[in-house]
Amino acid sequence: MRQISKMILAGSLFGIALDALEFGSMGNISSSMGGAGVALRNSQWALYYNPALLGMDRKSRFAYSFGTNVRETNLLNLANVKVDDIKNISIEGNSSSSVGGAILAGASGVSGGADDVFSQLGDIKTLLGNAIGGAEGDKIKNAASIDDAIAQFKAATTLSDGSLNASGYNAFNYLQGQILDAIDKSGDNTGILKNIIQNLTPEQVNGIADLANKGQNGNINVNDILNTLGTVKLTSSPDTENLIKSLDIIKKALDKNDLSFNTQNGLIGQIGGNGVDGRGAIAFGIFGSAFFSANASFDPTHNQIITSSDGNYVRIDVNNNDITLSNSNKSDYDNYSILSDDAEHHIQATDLLLGEIPIGYGQAFYTPFGNLSIGFAAKYIFAFGQSVNQKGSFNTISDGINVGSVPAPQNTFGIDIGGLYNYKDLTVGIVAKNINAPVISLGNNQKIILESQVRAGISYEWHFLSLAMDIDLKPNNTLSYLSPKNQMIGGGIMFDFKYVDFRFGSMYDFQSQAGEGVILTGGINILGFLDLALQSNLKLTDISGSRVPSYISLKLGGGFSW
Repeated sequence: MRQISKMILAGSLFGIALDALEFGSMGNISSSMGGAGVALRNSQWALYYNPALLGMDRKSRFAYSFGTNVRETNLLNLANVKVDDIKNISIEGNSSSSVGGAILAGASGVSGGADDVFSQLGDIKTLLGNAIGGAEGDKIKNAASIDDAIAQFKAATTLSDGSLNASGYNAFNYLQGQILDAIDKSGDNTGILKNIIQNLTPEQVNGIADLANKGQNGNINVNDILNTLGTVKLTSSPDTENLIKSLDIIKKALDKNDLSFNTQNGLIGQIGGNGVDGRGAIAFGIFGSAFFSANASFDPTHNQIITSSDGNYVRIDVNNNDITLSNSNKSDYDNYSILSDDAEHHIQATDLLLGEIPIGYGQAFYTPFGNLSIGFAAKYIFAFGQSVNQKGSFNTISDGINVGSVPAPQNTFGIDIGGLYNYKDLTVGIVAKNINAPVISLGNNQKIILESQVRAGISYEWHFLSLAMDIDLKPNNTLSYLSPKNQMIGGGIMFDFKYVDFRFGSMYDFQSQAGEGVILTGGINILGFLDLALQSNLKLTDISGSRVPSYISLKLGGGFSW
């Protein structure tokens, strides 16, 4: 159990780092319109999305935005793993041990209820003789010993090729029914034992005979059941529901997990362009962002749930609504178990704090065939980050996490350029950000490259109505190991009235492996200074009975234009 707890903790806290950032989302207006902003002229955030927008903007503007977003895959669900409930599910009677504890701790012995159940079956020779019936059954009843009776029973149920004969199938049904009746009459909490018996196959009829004999002659445990019957199955029932759900949650986290946390905040000011001499707008800003990504990648050769305790080994396979238990051994534990000390799991995490001070300018050129604009922004970048990168078993990783020293802050710069074409109410734009690919050192011989990002957009603006859509023209690298690439498409609509505006949209990541699906967006602005923007997907995660989105973003801000 202690190793399982370490596994959950390690998987929840740490992840793997890669070397870039996605396009991002600054400001409330574009965030609530599916992330579209490259060609949206009715926005205060031209400096971030496309400096070419500044060339056609005659307004002065001021805006602020503070927000965060969280995306997770199969990690928050770990809060629903009910370890105490698992430990308290008895396999038999009012025993202090349990099938959950036995499985997770390596199948410790249990006693009490099973003895009571099997004692109700009566003399084992009589039981087996009644299962066969006729003259053969009488011989079994009159056998010199129980061992002799069991040997006669096995011979009477098996053909020469080892398969069951008709008597074998009839005997199976009889023995299964007798044991289930005894379980029901016992009055003890024997739900797990009943579940096992209900899921046995006729081919296990000889194992039932041996199990009944063991049950009458001493305590039995999970390993006794597996040694006698081979593989057994637990299906969903009131007694096994928590066990199955908890192990299924752990299995999904092992197969695929991710946790990303970002916060992007900014202040922006803009001096409007001059309509007389054609000078474009000048904008400046202060942006502060933080990025964190976490993931645990498991050794592909040690990906089975095999537990060990006191020399006993049990393998657990989870398949949707059932669990299969089977005996294992030390060799398989060492070579294949996720808990083995020989496993080489990979635990990594990266955090990055990024500050930017950009200044941008755009210049428009007016022609009879429409208006063209070009713009650029230069950014002073201040950043530092840390990373964790460690391999080993759960014991070695959890006992010796090496965070490393915090590197000195890095100073660098970035350059953005953009272009825009406008004809009446229709605008098309393109922007390339960080064309010089700034480099940020994280220490430990690791670094993040803010690689170039290219995005195109289109908008239509008519009176109080604005429509906009953006698409990344190439994939962007991310900090996430699960989803190392990001490529967004999104758009939305804004109804901009005098004192209030409403915005709606959606967006989708072509490259995502996290499975967040379509993300819906929306926002509202009241009197300019109070603006709320929200993004959420439709995939919900259950956390202690509450259903929450696996992706959610919230921004609070405001802005003025004059």
